[in-house]
Amino acid sequence: MNTLSRAATAHLFNSPDSYLALRCHWSTLMRSERRSSLRPEHHLLYLALCGRDWRRAFTPISNARKLANGAFYGWPLFRALAAIYNPYVETQLLAPFDGHVTPEMLARLRPWLPVPNAYAFTPAMFADGAFPFDAYTLVVETALATV
Repeated sequence: MNTLSRAATAHLFNSPDSYLALRCHWSTLMRSERRSSLRPEHHLLYLALCGRDWRRAFTPISNARKLANGAFYGWPLFRALAAIYNPYVETQLLAPFDGHVTPEMLARLRPWLPVPNAYAFTPAMFADGAFPFDAYTLVVETALATV
């Protein structure tokens, strides 16, 4: 599953107004000086909360020299996903959202995102521009069925 339905996205937010407030805040943030302080994990989190295919924001590394020198394992995609799951950086992760994204929302989102291990993949798996894993796990349907 590469995008979330509106019902699944609504499950992440406390109210429809909070979704709209996040979208407005992000738009303002992207036009401000604070934009330069945003890291890949902030963009990933925003796209995931909106139910979009966040993988499209990360272009696979294709430079043979960089790949030979180990750049694949330092690819920002893997670091950004690790930051989403890391409780020690949660405060820094949520800071730019100014309260529009809460720790509870992040906790609801985490089980829906994959936890790919950089060492389980090879650069060849990304060679054609496709990702060998989905943007969202199938746990989404299961989680919504229990609500």
